[in-house]
Amino acid sequence: MPGLDELSHGGLWKSGIYVVLGSPGSGKSILANQISFHHVRSGGRVVYVTLLAETHARMLAQIQQMSFFDGSAVGSSIQYLNAFSAIESEGLPGLLEALRRAVREHRADLLVLDGMVTASLISSSKLDHKKFVNELQTWIGVIGCTAIFLSSATLEGRTDPEHTMVDGLIELRTVVPDMTAIRQLRIAKFRGSAFTEGYHHYLIGADGIRVYPRFEAHTVPGRSRQSDAGLVSVGIPRLDRILGGGLRGGSITLALGSSGAGKTTLGLQFLAAGASGGEPALHFGFYENPDDIRQKGDRFGFDFSGLRKRGLLDIAWHSPAEGILDVLAGELLDRVRKSSVRRLFVDGLVGFKESGYQERVPGFFSALSNELASAGVTTLITEETRELFIQEVEVPTPGVSAIFQNILFLRQVETGAELVRLVSVMKTRDTEHDRTLYSFDIRGDGIHIGEPFRSLDTAMTGAARARGAPTGKRAGRRRRKS
Repeated sequence: MPGLDELSHGGLWKSGIYVVLGSPGSGKSILANQISFHHVRSGGRVVYVTLLAETHARMLAQIQQMSFFDGSAVGSSIQYLNAFSAIESEGLPGLLEALRRAVREHRADLLVLDGMVTASLISSSKLDHKKFVNELQTWIGVIGCTAIFLSSATLEGRTDPEHTMVDGLIELRTVVPDMTAIRQLRIAKFRGSAFTEGYHHYLIGADGIRVYPRFEAHTVPGRSRQSDAGLVSVGIPRLDRILGGGLRGGSITLALGSSGAGKTTLGLQFLAAGASGGEPALHFGFYENPDDIRQKGDRFGFDFSGLRKRGLLDIAWHSPAEGILDVLAGELLDRVRKSSVRRLFVDGLVGFKESGYQERVPGFFSALSNELASAGVTTLITEETRELFIQEVEVPTPGVSAIFQNILFLRQVETGAELVRLVSVMKTRDTEHDRTLYSFDIRGDGIHIGEPFRSLDTAMTGAARARGAPTGKRAGRRRRKS
């Protein structure tokens, strides 16, 4: 199961007993069946035993739509049995005997017991329940069979007898922070493995369950960046000179600015400069769909259609409203590896911020930048300022500014009766940059940097004011006199 093997650092131990807990609808049966069908594909044999759970026909009808399902294995490599009559008439000893008999007759090396809550309800005491688990544990250890128990109980505020005795506890839960349901998985206990703790997202889809390990907790810290990486062009010659020769290969750059300042155009030009030179490029956005981006690139003369056909440009789109940080990171890195991407443009840091758990964003981006840098990817990310005209320059997302090697600031200021676009370099690492404010235009072929901007008294605030004009109360008094 993608992701779960990573969290457990290798999978389930042979001859172990594992309990999967979760409320109805959390995906316990899908998880158990997904493991079972994978097991038989590897040459194993499975007995899947239910108590008071859904009927086998209904369960199979639901999972047969998933890609892991193999109808030829049902009734041969996987046997589905109902043992409720045994536990109803003979209690836990009867259930234990039924399990032994089923595993022996079908030569199974994986046992799934769906309905541990029913077993605990029928048990006459907690001691009897513990004895049942202990005897089952001793027996499967001798014959080399692995067991998975499914339970609709939760870990909150209770400790069932089997929790202290089994080899692992896996919890599935659904949280609803607003109007969106988020599925989370946690390994609460796992003997014999340095498993990754905490909650991690998972999704249920056509391929079954996929677990997304919490990104910042599961990446390798401190990977070295490519030391021989030279400077790469932004695609705007004069901006390259302002930056001290370009961007350092493998660096991550923030383009900060208000709406309409030209951030997306800068990103498209950055991608085109790399892709047209044979460097695979990726546009990862949240607001404009791939066709709109392709057409915009073509209108600027960047030939995005041709670059896509030659496999040099990939365009991905996600809705910022339904994203999950770890899912976004997983797809982003999958695309980077699949296409050997060397240039990445992420159009909208907000797409990650709106994926919930904003307190994770600084650590998440630190881990993501490390992964991208170690892969030799030069990255440009945009971030929108809160106001069109600002007096204080600050990165809206707290805690992330130190992650970026370079910060560009694009803004618009009012001079007389028109708006002027300005660009400045707020920060570079490892290179000396020009600190001058430059005006720029967006033309039919992209961004063109002009001359240094001279109206320095209006550059930061965006307010229209003649050079040397009075301000504040003094200005008010002068207006009244005139």
